[in-house]
Amino acid sequence: MSETKKKREKFHAVPAVIISSACGFFLYLYAPFEMYFTNKTDFWFDFYNIIGINLGLALLTAAVIFGLLFLAHIIHPIVYKVLFSAGVVCFFDFYVEGSFLAKNLPRLDGREIDWSVYTTHRILSIVLVLLLIGIVTALVIIFKFEKAEKFMQYGLLVISGILLITVISLGVMNNGFEKKSRLVINKDCEFEFSNEQNIIILVLDAVDGDTFDEVLSEHPEYYDDYKDFTYYSNMVSTYTQTDTSIPYLLTGVFWEGEKAEPFEDYLNREIENSAFLEKLQNENYRIGFYEPFVYPAKGDRITTFDNVYRTGMMSIEFVSYFKNMTKLVGFKNAPFELKKYCEIYYKNFLADERDIVRDNIFRDDNDDFLKDINSATFTTSGDKFFKIYHVEGAHVPFVFDEKLNRVSDSNYKKSVEGSMYLAKEFIDRLKENGVYDNSVVIILADHGFSEEDIPEDRLHPIFFVKGIGETKESMEINDAPASFEDFIEAVERLKTGTNSDGIFDWHEGDIRDRKCYVNFYKEEGNAYYAECIQKGHAGDYTQVIVVK
Repeated sequence: MSETKKKREKFHAVPAVIISSACGFFLYLYAPFEMYFTNKTDFWFDFYNIIGINLGLALLTAAVIFGLLFLAHIIHPIVYKVLFSAGVVCFFDFYVEGSFLAKNLPRLDGREIDWSVYTTHRILSIVLVLLLIGIVTALVIIFKFEKAEKFMQYGLLVISGILLITVISLGVMNNGFEKKSRLVINKDCEFEFSNEQNIIILVLDAVDGDTFDEVLSEHPEYYDDYKDFTYYSNMVSTYTQTDTSIPYLLTGVFWEGEKAEPFEDYLNREIENSAFLEKLQNENYRIGFYEPFVYPAKGDRITTFDNVYRTGMMSIEFVSYFKNMTKLVGFKNAPFELKKYCEIYYKNFLADERDIVRDNIFRDDNDDFLKDINSATFTTSGDKFFKIYHVEGAHVPFVFDEKLNRVSDSNYKKSVEGSMYLAKEFIDRLKENGVYDNSVVIILADHGFSEEDIPEDRLHPIFFVKGIGETKESMEINDAPASFEDFIEAVERLKTGTNSDGIFDWHEGDIRDRKCYVNFYKEEGNAYYAECIQKGHAGDYTQVIVVK
């Protein structure tokens, strides 16, 4: 055998190290931190929680790939060449998919994904794979493998260098290297109420007014279940999403979108400076904040609430983090045919933190809250209380029946029925424990819901109100053009003894333009909040006009 042939059959260690390192870097350093830096507020952990884990995963991935390449070389040099070329195709495919073809992926909000509507993406993904295979094959044929291998390793180094600079820049621009503290929202004082006066707000996520109207026609017993309440059937929420609706209700200040300022800055500032919350505390209301997802990362006011305390970052449960992060990376960057195996419900990523803090952390699960209201001890004191509870209500995925049993064949309508069942059970416990008559009770949704997934059709939440000592023979329906803009003033009036039918200045038949912000999350590569006006009835999304 000639000396030249012997050299050719030696293991190509340097290219193997480069492809192995590039793949490990992309999968567990670039891709995860690109997602973290651009969506920092969506994750409970900080950079320092995960950098060690991700470095370890990147090194482990690189070592495994290097080992496979070495094993392939031992089997036969041709096997090595095929595996190396396949690795290059995979690297560039993940890079292009994540950078250029991930602009209009389905939302990971728990609802079943209809992959058949993404035909264009599927075709582009297949074309991309075939194109990359063709390019790599052409390089090998034209330049022979040894020279083509050099071209490929230089390409890997250049793209990896660009991605490294990109991810560091994203971290700097988005303050991604900031060390976080952690707010714990637990069940302390969950059912401690006043024998003097309470303001109790139950937020049932995504219970839409249009669907409720249908459900009401089939459940006339609701008129008795909620007989002391006024149901405002023409309520417009100021936002179409939870994360923006909840802060607005507590502050009355609009967030105008990322172009105006980062949401995190808005949330931290407005909760800290909320005139509404400050007035409640100045009037000696103790505040209970049972909202597990939307809260400020900074500020002192929220730590004065009964059930909130600040702590350092907790350790991460490795297996759960590894599985969920790998799925997220795959969902964004993998070829289309593999994305369906990477589906993840975003709440699963919170399981790490929620399972390790302590047993009494507040969860938004309907059945968890139902268990609490039926098993926990209700206590009273001379203090006044303002309490807001946010539970999943009729939010996707639909896993509850009308009695809040977990089932596999639920739907949105059953979820609405289950939400109303939960509200009724809560009201009954308040009555049984003597804290119903002396309480303002508001049952509302933070936004509506569109089964057709129309962004503008998420502005019609349910809104029930009962004043202090208020009684009626039957639930009343009021179609006045109300808005979440009226919420804080309504609470102020209710505090002073105004009944539910007198909390708004608007009356049935009035014409009113109502300001709102719609999250146009389906705009390809350009999701944004737009200021809109609802010019008609809350349930008529065709009357929602974009202003700017």
